[in-house]
Amino acid sequence: MSYDAIVIGAGISGLLTALALSKEGKSVLILEKEKYIGGVCRSYEVDGYRLDTGPHAITRLKNGPFKELMNQYFDVVPQFVPFGKYYVRIGNETKPFPWSVNSWLQFNLIPKTDRLLLMKSLFNMLYMLNNGKDLSTMPISEILPQNVSDRSKRFMNWLCYFTVGTSIENTPVSRFIDNKTNKRDSFHYIGKFYDLLISEGATDQGYPKGGLQSIVNSILASFPKNKVEIKTNEGVMKIECGSKVGRVITKKNSYVGDKVIYSGFASDLPNMVDNLPLEYAQKLATIQKINSLTVWVGLDKKIFKHQGSQMWIDSDPFAWVVPTSNYDPALAPDGKQLVGFAFTLPDEYNTEKIKKKTLDTILKIQPDIEKHIDMIHYQELIPEKAAWSVNAGFGDVKTPIKNLYCVGTDTEKRSAGVSRAAYSVLSCLDAIKKDDVLVSHY
Repeated sequence: MSYDAIVIGAGISGLLTALALSKEGKSVLILEKEKYIGGVCRSYEVDGYRLDTGPHAITRLKNGPFKELMNQYFDVVPQFVPFGKYYVRIGNETKPFPWSVNSWLQFNLIPKTDRLLLMKSLFNMLYMLNNGKDLSTMPISEILPQNVSDRSKRFMNWLCYFTVGTSIENTPVSRFIDNKTNKRDSFHYIGKFYDLLISEGATDQGYPKGGLQSIVNSILASFPKNKVEIKTNEGVMKIECGSKVGRVITKKNSYVGDKVIYSGFASDLPNMVDNLPLEYAQKLATIQKINSLTVWVGLDKKIFKHQGSQMWIDSDPFAWVVPTSNYDPALAPDGKQLVGFAFTLPDEYNTEKIKKKTLDTILKIQPDIEKHIDMIHYQELIPEKAAWSVNAGFGDVKTPIKNLYCVGTDTEKRSAGVSRAAYSVLSCLDAIKKDDVLVSHY
């Protein structure tokens, strides 16, 4: 059987692409190598707790890319609970993240002199932007004042690791002036670093009620009848291409599609396509994945009171703490609490050693939880398929092969997580339309 489109991979990017194409009247086949769908955007049960694949905050819900896709293609829309504040924890002190200039000047977890120096750096950066300076190759460390305290450097380093996946030495300034609109050609000076000192941030973020699985379930419920076929446990071995894409071969079968959208790791594409141009294959080889470990802890007592998350600056490795059952009590058994501790990891690590190290870190910083632990579960994940680093490459939604496209967080340099995936889907749809492959009927 021939399909209008074959989507390789049933993660969030692949599912969103399949939904959009099917709503445009196309017949779509999804091939997934795992026995489950959703990738790192799903939920599952452990000892009565409902765990996500890592804690998530769904960003830009007012007018961002995921909102655009939901408005246009979803028949069933997930419910989102306001994410709440981000709390910065340094030592035994915890304060809300300083989004506005007023709160930044009063943010005494950072020395006052450092706050003023960092503000000066911000305006120097905006001056460089207005003078046409390319900040995509300039690391944060280059604009960071050299005489700031170690505490302030760790604070900035935490922000870099959790927004980019790498240190201040490798994080480009451009990441923090990230475009917050959906327009591909918009003036992109407003972003998270600007928000840090000028405006109130985190007001358009939410947590999906029912966990990440509710997003996947909404997509599945929105597929048009008889337009989408999903085959799990069917990993792709080869994508046959001449001047254009031809046949997709798996261990079980082969399939023909008018176009193929690949949502796996872009860096693995050369292993599937024989005739990729060398320069393109070399570019994909420079992509660096982001490794993380999430330690899910079930507690028999509600210890984390705030509806929001904590940024543990003193943690080694850095940690982001999200009590998901505060958003939806149904994620934990009655009277209990579910908390996700997400840690960024180096490129190489020993699994057992890092599990012990992270648990020791949790108990050192939050010792009162030890006697209340009811469940512990570890997840090794790749939350972003490409680090937004000055020393690493990125893919693109367009490939050199006609009718072969890519989607995913390693194809788009905007935002992070589900939002970055959604941006890539919108870019891919634009590319398909420009190639006159997709004619909208929706």
